[in-house]
Amino acid sequence: MSLLFETIKIINNTIFNIDYHNKRVNESRWQLLKQTDSWDLRDLIVIPETDLNLTYKCKLVYSKELQSIEFQRYTFRKLQTLKLVECPDIEYSCKYLDRTQLDTLKQTYYQTDDIIIVKNQQITDCTYANIIFFDGEKWITPANPLLKGTKRQKYLDEGTIFEDNIKICDLKNFVKARIINAMIDLHECPDILMKNIFF
Repeated sequence: MSLLFETIKIINNTIFNIDYHNKRVNESRWQLLKQTDSWDLRDLIVIPETDLNLTYKCKLVYSKELQSIEFQRYTFRKLQTLKLVECPDIEYSCKYLDRTQLDTLKQTYYQTDDIIIVKNQQITDCTYANIIFFDGEKWITPANPLLKGTKRQKYLDEGTIFEDNIKICDLKNFVKARIINAMIDLHECPDILMKNIFF
């Protein structure tokens, strides 16, 4: 089985969204590896000396045991164009280190900044982020994503976004989209115009 990993946002020596990361790591270790001990990532992450004005990405690789932790400066990569790609057999319900299938799909459709993976006409995710759509009143995210992201869950719990089944035919009901993940907050992501989402 592939190793697992977790990506965590750090600014000013503060670890963001840590309770949601703890929950996902511990659930993954139980579901996949039958590990009953519970980790608190605050005990495992030792933040090195960093520029307090910059954003850092902490990448934690693990299985039954912690394998590695690395830190790197984070630079936001703006998305402007997306393409819908049907791939009914893809599976990425846990955050596996092996992303070969996702990377291959993305390379195949390199003409756009990223892709939106579709399973049996249902919208799921981009390759590295959950996607959300604005219908003029509220932000809605697909009810069946490839991966239930930590930021996605936080926003759902807060009532900032809502989930619903979104089919390709439903996209006409939205006015714009954004992406969210552990490193990208809703307010930080520029709008992706619906005309720039290609079928």
